[in-house]
Amino acid sequence: MTRLRSVRPLLATLLPFLAAATLDACGGGGGGGGSPAPAPVAPAITTQPIAATVADGGSVNFSVSASGDAPLTYQWSRNATALSDGAGITGSASNALTLTAPYAFNGSQIAVSVSNAAGKVVSNAAVLTVTAVSPSISQQPANVDVAAGMSATFAVKTTGGTSPVTYQWKLGGVPISGATTASFTVAAATLADNASIITVDVINPAGTITSSAATLSVTAQARNWGPAVLISSGDTLHTPGYPQTVMDSTGNAFTIWIEANTANARNAVWASRYRAGGTWTAAATIDNTMGNSSQPRIAITPSGIAVAAFSQSAANTGGIVNVMSTRYDSAWGNLQAVSSAVSTNAVDPQVAMGPDGSATLVFDQSDGTASRTQVAMSNTAGVWSGITTVGGLPVFTPQVAVAANGHAVMTWKEVTGPGGFTSAMWASRNVGAGWSVPVQISAISSNLGSIQIAADANGNAIAVWQDASSGRQAVFASRLDAASGVWSSPQALNDSTHNAFLPEIAVDGTGSMLVVWYEATDAAQAIGVVDIGVVADRFLSATTTWGGPKNVQPPGDPAGQVPNVAVDALGNAMVVWLQPMAGNGSHYELWSATFAVSGAAWGAPLKLMTDAAAYALIGSDQEPKIAMDANGDAVVVWYQQTDTPFALGIWTRVYR
Repeated sequence: MTRLRSVRPLLATLLPFLAAATLDACGGGGGGGGSPAPAPVAPAITTQPIAATVADGGSVNFSVSASGDAPLTYQWSRNATALSDGAGITGSASNALTLTAPYAFNGSQIAVSVSNAAGKVVSNAAVLTVTAVSPSISQQPANVDVAAGMSATFAVKTTGGTSPVTYQWKLGGVPISGATTASFTVAAATLADNASIITVDVINPAGTITSSAATLSVTAQARNWGPAVLISSGDTLHTPGYPQTVMDSTGNAFTIWIEANTANARNAVWASRYRAGGTWTAAATIDNTMGNSSQPRIAITPSGIAVAAFSQSAANTGGIVNVMSTRYDSAWGNLQAVSSAVSTNAVDPQVAMGPDGSATLVFDQSDGTASRTQVAMSNTAGVWSGITTVGGLPVFTPQVAVAANGHAVMTWKEVTGPGGFTSAMWASRNVGAGWSVPVQISAISSNLGSIQIAADANGNAIAVWQDASSGRQAVFASRLDAASGVWSSPQALNDSTHNAFLPEIAVDGTGSMLVVWYEATDAAQAIGVVDIGVVADRFLSATTTWGGPKNVQPPGDPAGQVPNVAVDALGNAMVVWLQPMAGNGSHYELWSATFAVSGAAWGAPLKLMTDAAAYALIGSDQEPKIAMDANGDAVVVWYQQTDTPFALGIWTRVYR
């Protein structure tokens, strides 16, 4: 009994273990409890997507390898935004993604998330680099040939390339403002545009490609003279005269002149405007309604803004004479006295304009002791600044020219010897910092006169004048070099065998200049007859040399005199002059000749005044003036008088 009690505690301890062993041995028995299933394995990235580079529009692949219990699902993303198949995307929900990559995807972060029942894992981001592709020029700009005044269009076509594709047209390698589309149009080509080289830069994110060069060729239009038109009143009592004319770059023109007003109370400045291809407006006065006017001058910009200057007395019966100016923008206005209000007369006005509408006006006015050269300058709105005195004293007949770059140059005749019998020509220029110290550019002479000046676009200038040489009158020239500011030594343009008179000068768009004058032998000069006629010489800007004098009139023609010259942008020119009538040498007819740059030759002279009625009372043409536009259109103006009853009229013809 005692032994049994001692065994019971041990059995109680061993029974649970024995029961568990029995259950394992019997396979768990019928419906007994078992061990739990193992937990699923979460996904893990075993191979990360790698960065890729592709050209714009090309295909690129990204892939990922992952472990973990199936099923695994994939979701690719770009910059953390889920992708879906379509529009160049496939495999967005698989382990391999294919993209047709636009340039907009450049720098994108490409990643993939892998998921299963146990969780989700996101890959590292792979950087997608998309490189830009240059477009190709499928159609290059073509050469364009047009007549002056017509439009000229250049175009380029491109294919492919990364957007955006932009354009920049260039003229001679210089960008053209606003020309940034696939085509570029010159609205109205001028002769100055001839031989222009046009290219276009095609620009996109890949860089810039430049087209082949196209050439713009501009030829002069076939032109004819229109009929002679009387633009003054035609009243024999009004006695008009002293005509002046200018033309803008597109063929609009102004003519101004002196003519008595309707009541014959005073001499007034009259003006008429010609619109290209149209007619002349009715003449109207543009000066003060009180005071006698004289010495009209006019200048014009390429765009058609004009400034007229003239001398006008304070009253119809006399008084102090002021230099006045008026400006045409859309109408004549801004009439004002430019000279200072002193008790001396202001005379001999000359005006020149820059292309921006600013103006420079020079004139003579005494300081109470002697005549002084005065200069006034206006801004682009026509507001005149204070007057500057330039040069010594006494001075006479100043001339002025303004270059396209705004630089101004002036010349004048200055008395140098006692008694006022000798003089020399002086010059000064203004490049934006005031007028330079005057320099003497001619020899001292007792015969100097007929000074004229012209300036090219860069401020180089040529002054011409008449002076005695070897006992004869000669035409001299001196050139201002804009870079150095130095004038060349005077050079005689004609030979020493004849007398030369009244030079005139004009400058073209290339910087070349044409000088015309008329010549006479010693014997002819002695009896007051001109027997040589009109002569010209051309300064060539390309070589900075003179071409040598050429007779404008063929040998045997009645010799002309009082020439006037104008040139177009390329240097084609027209000269007009007065020529004695056949059988009546004391009366004159208006003639002209043209100069063609191609061939550098003068054409046959042509009589311009052919209106029989104008000569019915033994008329005589006087004081011809001519102007040309950039394309070669021209306007000539003159006045005509008759012996009985001394009637005068302002006539004009247009060449277009």
